[in-house]
Amino acid sequence: MTQAESENDRVRERRQARLSAYTALREQRPELFTNPPDAAYEILLDRADQDRVTREVGELAVAFGFPEECADIGVVYRDPYVCMVRDAVRFRSGRLNTYIRFVPVGAQGGAAVLPVLDDGRIVLLHHFRHADRDWHWEIPRGFGAPDEEAATTARRELLEELGGKVTEMVHLGEIATDTGLHSGRDQLYLARLASSSFSSTPGPDAREEGIDAFRALTPDDMRSTLAQGGIHDAFTLAAWGLATARGLLPTSTAP
Repeated sequence: MTQAESENDRVRERRQARLSAYTALREQRPELFTNPPDAAYEILLDRADQDRVTREVGELAVAFGFPEECADIGVVYRDPYVCMVRDAVRFRSGRLNTYIRFVPVGAQGGAAVLPVLDDGRIVLLHHFRHADRDWHWEIPRGFGAPDEEAATTARRELLEELGGKVTEMVHLGEIATDTGLHSGRDQLYLARLASSSFSSTPGPDAREEGIDAFRALTPDDMRSTLAQGGIHDAFTLAAWGLATARGLLPTSTAP
């Protein structure tokens, strides 16, 4: 066998493995592959169509200096937290191409929780995030484990990152954090905590997660921080907005 033939075999095996994982995901999560009548991009599920897209897009990728692997259809990356899928799609004009997206590992997605002390203060975590290599003031959140209910995820993340005694959990709604890249939706909650159980110092587990401080803000301080651009996290902004719209937070602490 020549080196070229050996390389061709490796490419075929790689593509087949990704398509096999894709087929398995379609069987497990068929809702992720629906083509509603008004869809702007049709997912192509026929193998001949997928092979055509792989060939054409792969040639274009190589022409622009990218590896032909950029055109592989299927599950192109997966770990316990992230699943990345590349679909073959047909646009409204009839043009064929690929579209990449992240899909949640668990059917329930992730969850975030807005912690509110019984005196009305909102607790934020100073959290270092690897993705943008920066610190953020935000609420506890995390990925859902497979088959884990969103409320369980929210409570688990809250206790791991903040701690305290939860006296009430309220479902606020859901958030689609980036519809251009992520296919799942995450659930938002409000948790009421006993002030007496709140520790102002992160514990070892929280520090290991990249959390170095907590802040308990009055409603007025929270609004001021938001107005000054001190909060960038989408989960925090959405949870605060939903809780405010539903009248679950004090309107002011001013006398």
